[in-house]
This record gives sequence, structure tokens and C-alpha cells, in this order.
Amino acid sequence: MAYEKRLCILKQMKRGFTADGGPLTGAVYAERLGRELTVTPRIAGLSPLAEGKYLLVAQAGGMYYCFELKGNESLKAGNAPSIAEGFSVLLCFSRGEAEPVAFGRCGNAPDDFTPHLKALSERKRPAMPMPPVQVPGVPSPQVPLAPGTPLPEPMELPEEALGAEGKYDDEAIASANFYASDDPAELAPGEEGNKAKDAAHPLRIVRRGLTYYNKIADKLREAFEKYPRDHSLLGSIPHSEWVKTEQALLGVVYAEGIPRYLCVALREEPPKEAKEACLFVPVSPYSEEDGYFVVFQDADTGDYVKVEQS
Repeated sequence: MAYEKRLCILKQMKRGFTADGGPLTGAVYAERLGRELTVTPRIAGLSPLAEGKYLLVAQAGGMYYCFELKGNESLKAGNAPSIAEGFSVLLCFSRGEAEPVAFGRCGNAPDDFTPHLKALSERKRPAMPMPPVQVPGVPSPQVPLAPGTPLPEPMELPEEALGAEGKYDDEAIASANFYASDDPAELAPGEEGNKAKDAAHPLRIVRRGLTYYNKIADKLREAFEKYPRDHSLLGSIPHSEWVKTEQALLGVVYAEGIPRYLCVALREEPPKEAKEACLFVPVSPYSEEDGYFVVFQDADTGDYVKVEQS
């Protein structure tokens, strides 16, 4: 069965669609196995939406395929022509009228995106749900979220989270229940429901307290003062901040300026039994191999969130 793979780099056409206000960077991979086409976007820092949606229009062999963009998940289409001669992709923001955001091409694909817009306007699209990463309350894609707010007043750290000498242990927030069982028979009352709620996208927003975070905030602040800042994952995980310890990166992911997840990011692949709690996050949209295995810990409960690799 024939296999083809091509890559095109996206070039920004309109500003205001990144979470940090900077230029949009990204790439789109196209793979064709037999007659099935798989399109995989890798776009860093794309701004969440309060309304409307992002659409991706791919062209190969004179045929056009329109998809709704949902994070970086792969998009599939059948009966596709060969992509050996190249392909092109147009990223649009749609809220009634489609607005071009970025365009990319490779090989002998035309550099004119007008046919992509025409194909999009002629396509009869059914109503689609909002992407799971959308953030309610943001007035427009041109208004990024606040990157963070001062940390809340800390509460006393429980003794079991301290090291042998009573000092901060940079593995404390990643060791409590990393291998905790999710068997309903072993869960505490009410815990099973929380596990189900936390199985969604790691950057979703949920209005909850900061029970666990407040318990370790003082020691977490101590770590952020002790260790150097690291910017490796800022492009892939917006609204976060990180420091580099001897063993791993420690981070906090914010939702509308409020700590939502505490994170540990490892360069080396974790043990097989722990991979279900990790999400592999590339440091660049141009590489699928250079990245970190990131664990997301709920700032309220301290539970580790199960994530699904797209």
C-alpha cells in the first residue's frame, strides 16, 4: 500500500490570533496511506475562542477538504489523491464570514489561497460544537488571556509533603499519587465523579477552589525563587510558567489568571505503567520528537489528570 508524507510551514496572514500576541508559527503534516489522507496540524499558541471556530482547508490534487480545527488532533479524509506533487493549507477563523489567518504550501501546490476560500463558502457545513479548548468569556480572538496573577496567600504545607529535613522537595508535587489506582472499587466516596470530570483536555477551565494548591503554594513559590526560569514549553502550553530543577521542569498552568494545573515535565519517557498520566508536548511545531512528557495535577484536589494523546 503506497505511503506519502509532506510538510508545509504556515505563514501568518493576519495578526491577533495568538494567545501571547506574537506572530503565529506552525506546520501542517499530510500523510496518505492508500486512499486515506491524514492532516495533522502543529500550531503553537493559537488563541482560544469565545465564539466562532477555526477551520482548516487542505488542497491536494485539485481536491479541497474542509475541517474544523480542534487543538492539534489529526483530521482524516477518504478517497484522496496523491500528495507527492505537494499540497496547501489555509487556516481560517469563521464567525459567519471566514477570515484567512495563515497559509502554507509545499511542492508544486499553487500559492493562491482564493480557491480555498471559495471551496469553504460553497461547502454546506452542518452546525458544529465549540472546540473543547475554547474559553467562555473572552470577547474576541484578538484579546489574549492574562498570562498570570500573583500567587495567592499560602497555607501551611502538610508534613507528608516535606522532605526528610523539613525543606522543599522538588519531587513532592509529583510523587503523592502518581500510580494511584482508578479502579472504582478503590476510590474514595465521590472521587470517581471527580476522576471523570478531570479526564478532559488538560487546558480546560473549571471554576473550582485551590485546596491543594494553597497547601503547597509557599513551597512552590520557594522553588520558583530557587531555580532558573525555563521557556521551553511556553509556546506549546500558553498561560504557564516554568522553572528547571535538577530532575525535571516544574510548572503552573493558569486559567484566566488562576492556577489550574501543577505540572512536572520530563525529558525521558516515563515507565509504561505511568504513561497514561502523561501528555507528550513538543517544544516546537516543527518537530514531533523533541519535547517533554508532562503530568498535569489538579490544583484543587491534587489528583493527576488522565490525558489522551491525539
